[in-house]
Amino acid sequence: MIYKITGIVFIAMAGFIYTLERGFSLLSTSVIQAGFFSGQMNGEVPDIEVNGFFANLFVPVFLILGIIFLIYGFSKIVKNK
Repeated sequence: MIYKITGIVFIAMAGFIYTLERGFSLLSTSVIQAGFFSGQMNGEVPDIEVNGFFANLFVPVFLILGIIFLIYGFSKIVKNK
């Protein structure tokens, strides 16, 4: 039972970290773009860049650990029956 809960927590944390990182990345590049437009600067407008899935090392590691814990937790249940 503890392995399934740990797996769910790892997967939830991976999703939470990924969402926070994407949001802050979008917000920071949008602020740069808004300043560019409000200052009426000439030249190329910077593109909004959002971090990908593998930009933060913890997100894929937590996701993989969560899946491993879930598989191990469910395999222990099947073995005990």
